[in-house]
Amino acid sequence: MLILLAFLLLINVFILASPWAVVLSGGGARGAYEVGALKAVKQLGLNVMGVYGTSVGALNGAFFVQNDLPTLYKIWQNLSFSSVMSLPSDFSTNTSYFAFKIVKYALINGGFDVEPLYSLVKKFLHENEIRKSKIDFGLVTFDLSNFTPVEMYISQIPKGSLANFLMASANYPLFQRWRIGKNVYIDGGVYDNAPVNMALEKGFKKILLIDVSDIPIFLPHIPDGTILKIVKPSAPLGNALDFVPQKEKLWEKMGYLDTLKAFGKFVGKYYYIYPASENLLISKMLSLSHDALEKVAETIGVNVSNCSKDFAVYERIIPNVLKMIPSNSFTSLNLSMLEITAKFLGINRLSAYTQKSLCELISKATFPSQNISWFNFKNSDSKVAKFVWEICRLSTK
Repeated sequence: MLILLAFLLLINVFILASPWAVVLSGGGARGAYEVGALKAVKQLGLNVMGVYGTSVGALNGAFFVQNDLPTLYKIWQNLSFSSVMSLPSDFSTNTSYFAFKIVKYALINGGFDVEPLYSLVKKFLHENEIRKSKIDFGLVTFDLSNFTPVEMYISQIPKGSLANFLMASANYPLFQRWRIGKNVYIDGGVYDNAPVNMALEKGFKKILLIDVSDIPIFLPHIPDGTILKIVKPSAPLGNALDFVPQKEKLWEKMGYLDTLKAFGKFVGKYYYIYPASENLLISKMLSLSHDALEKVAETIGVNVSNCSKDFAVYERIIPNVLKMIPSNSFTSLNLSMLEITAKFLGINRLSAYTQKSLCELISKATFPSQNISWFNFKNSDSKVAKFVWEICRLSTK
């Protein structure tokens, strides 16, 4: 067993140490999710040797290549509409008609002036640092003057022009057109919102795509022997112009947790639970007094009064739970029970949990008289939640 574990550890180290390319899609304000994902990439220790992005993905990627994620993180923590574009003094963002207002304004005025965003880029991005980096960099934009897509690696971008080409890549259709010399550019997402092909052209065999796009992406053919790992938001994000710090902070956290989960640091379908060898709920049932176990069993309509504890758990209780939660292992059953209960009780999912810490939160929650969560539930979920709530509550007394 020790030899097998050592072998698996060596394989994991090899995968992380091999050269990776990170591809970052466009998505406007959803770029906050990418910042969290990049933070996870750093924590995982991936050997990133290439970063390629479109629009906000290009902007975020440039900070990664510059090795300045703390600054990028701070920018996103406070990024608002006024940080990105110049708004008229009487332009209110607190209205249900905001989307209509912003489109109307852009059409009448030829788009929003994004000088505030350009100022941020010029202030915090240092082209020389990016050019000196061992990490390759590339971006996508679209040349409207010649009606042609433009894919540029850092070696192809004229010196002193990086900030301009980043702005060209991120020139969202509602922004004023970005000019470089005589040419007019628009957001690279109109051509390729996830430039995986740029990583393939550089010969990368391991590619991580962070996809926050709100438009369909079209992936190129992935050659045999090439790994493409895709991380996408595990819950809906807002629209591309939701530059609201409170939302961006949540999306950043989701990107961080989703990426760690994609690399096996967490298990669970909806929540982020550290892997463990123990199936906690089953262990807790076996540790309960017989009277407490009877009370737990009653919540799912099972009588275990004349059974030994192990027979009651494995032959009476678990078979009945499996009718409500089909599973192929005790591990998957254990996780499903925890997640169904946590969702039903409205426990925050954007946090890292051990089985024990999640069980403790479940035990302290007040069981609602009716479903007050925003999740949709089957009729059996309430019964499962009550069952698990009783296990956690009685085992912590």
